[in-house]
Amino acid sequence: MNPIKLTLLAKACLITGFALTSPTLIAAEKTIPELVDAVNGTPNAASREAGKKVKLRNHTKGFCTSGSFKPNPKLQDTLAIPFFNQDAIKVTARFSLGGANPQISDKTPGRFMSLKIDGDKENLNFVTTNIPVFFASNLDEFFTFQTKSKQGAEGKQWLIDNQPHAKAFFDFVKQLPPSPSFANSPYYGVNSFLFTAKNGEIQPGRWIFEPVAGTAALSTEELANLSDNFLQAELLKRIQTQPAQWNLYIQLAEKGDVIDDPMAIWPETRQRLLVGQVIINGERDNDPQVQQCDKGIFNPVLLPKGITPSADPILNARTPAYVESLIRRL
Repeated sequence: MNPIKLTLLAKACLITGFALTSPTLIAAEKTIPELVDAVNGTPNAASREAGKKVKLRNHTKGFCTSGSFKPNPKLQDTLAIPFFNQDAIKVTARFSLGGANPQISDKTPGRFMSLKIDGDKENLNFVTTNIPVFFASNLDEFFTFQTKSKQGAEGKQWLIDNQPHAKAFFDFVKQLPPSPSFANSPYYGVNSFLFTAKNGEIQPGRWIFEPVAGTAALSTEELANLSDNFLQAELLKRIQTQPAQWNLYIQLAEKGDVIDDPMAIWPETRQRLLVGQVIINGERDNDPQVQQCDKGIFNPVLLPKGITPSADPILNARTPAYVESLIRRL
C-alpha cells in the first residue's frame, strides 16, 4: 500500500476509534467483512476483489454540500450536553440514494441524509433515512436481508414470506411516494442513543429531522416528466435562493419502550425535544472538506460528551463496517 493510502487509513482509524486488526468487532453473528460483502453483493473472494476494483459502496449515488447547525438554547434546561451550548456550527452534508448502483433512478422513494457537525472541540455525525421502519433487528437478519435482496424478485419474495421485519419494511416502502426534493423529506435515525439529562439521569432517545418546507410527494404524472437524475440539481438550485432547513428533535423513550432494536416503533405521542435547526445553504461548498466528503465516512458513534450509543447491535456495527468499506475503496 502506498504512503498516501496508509495515511488515509490511519486517519480513518483515528477518527473512528476502531482498530483495523479486528474484523469481528461485533462478536457473535456475522463478521464485519461478511456484512460489507452482503451490502456490496460480493459473497466470495473473487467478487470481493472485483468490487474493490470498481470501489463498490452503499449509497454510491450522492453529493456533498454544506451549511450550519443552530442549537436551541432552551435544550440546556433539559439535557446536559455542552456541545449544543454554542453558536452556529458548521455542517458538511451528503444526500444520497440507497444501494451500490450509481445509476439508480431518483424516482425511487428512498432518500438519505448524512451530516457532520464539527464544533469547536467535539463533533457529532448523523446517518439518517426517510424510512422510519428498519428491516432487521440483529446482524443475522441484516445479513440475510442484504443477501436475499441481491437475488432479485425471488429473493425479495423469500424475505416477504419468511421475515416479518423485512415484509413490514417492503410494505412501508411500497406506499411511500417519491419526494420532489431532498428538502421535502423527513429523516430518521432508526437507532437509539442515551442522552444525559440535566439531573444526571440517562434518557434514551432517537433523532428525527422534520423539514421546515414541509413534506411533499410527486404524482405519477409529475414523475413521468422528470429525468432519473433530478434531485441533486433541484437541491443545489434551491439553496442558491433559499436554504433547505430541518428542525432536529430527540424523540424520548418511555418506560417499556424497546431501546436496542431498530425495528421497534415508538408511539408518535412520545415527547420530543427541539435540539436545533439544520440549515443547508452551500456556504462552504468550495471547502476541500466538503468537496471530498465522499472520500470519508460519517461515523454515527462519534459523539460529544453527554451522548452515548445504546446497545443496539445494528448501530454498533455501523462504524466498523463503514471503515471496512472505506479500506476497500482506498
